Amino acid sequence: MVEQVLTIMQFGLAALIILAMIRAFAGPTAADRLVAINFIVGQVILFILVSSPRHDIALYIDVALVFVLGAFIATIGVLKLLEEGKL
Repeated sequence: MVEQVLTIMQFGLAALIILAMIRAFAGPTAADRLVAINFIVGQVILFILVSSPRHDIALYIDVALVFVLGAFIATIGVLKLLEEGKL
C-alpha cells in the first residue's frame, strides 16, 4: 500500500515538474522564470525525499539537504545578478 502511494506521489511530482518547466520556458519575465525554477527545485527535492523510503537508502536525505543548500545559494546569486547586473 505504501509503495503504491509513493509511486502515485512520484508521478504527481513528475507531472508538476513538467508543467513548471513549460512555465519556465514561456515566462515573460526573468522573475517568472526564477519562480518556476525554484518551484522545480522544490519538487525535485520532494521527489528525492519520496524516493528515500522506497529504496531504503537514508543517504538520499543528505543529498536532498545538500541540494537545498546549493539551490538557495544559486537563487541568491541569480537575484543579485538580476538586481546589480554583476556578481
